[in-house]
Amino acid sequence: MDKFTFAEGLGETIIKSQHDYFAAGHSDDLNHITNLKRIIVAISEYLKSEGLPENGINTLIDNLRQLCKDPFIDSCLANRDEDEDKQEVKEDSEIYFDYIYEHEEYPE
Repeated sequence: MDKFTFAEGLGETIIKSQHDYFAAGHSDDLNHITNLKRIIVAISEYLKSEGLPENGINTLIDNLRQLCKDPFIDSCLANRDEDEDKQEVKEDSEIYFDYIYEHEEYPE
């Protein structure tokens, strides 16, 4: 098994476990999303230290980030009020996730 395959499988398992912890109400949005970012950063730093190609690492980072974002958005959609537009909640949730992921703070 190559290092990319191993890193992706390990990342997926850790991310799923982290999301399950979040879904059970043990973490708020900020802690959850920044913890997910730390997982991805740690994996990418390890792969860089092993001399793996940057383009492969970037692809893996993108895949893991999407793997983090999808269940978060699904959770937002599942918890939306009945009168809220599904597409609007989805779009707002994506923006919210991306903002916290990038800035490691709540939007103002």
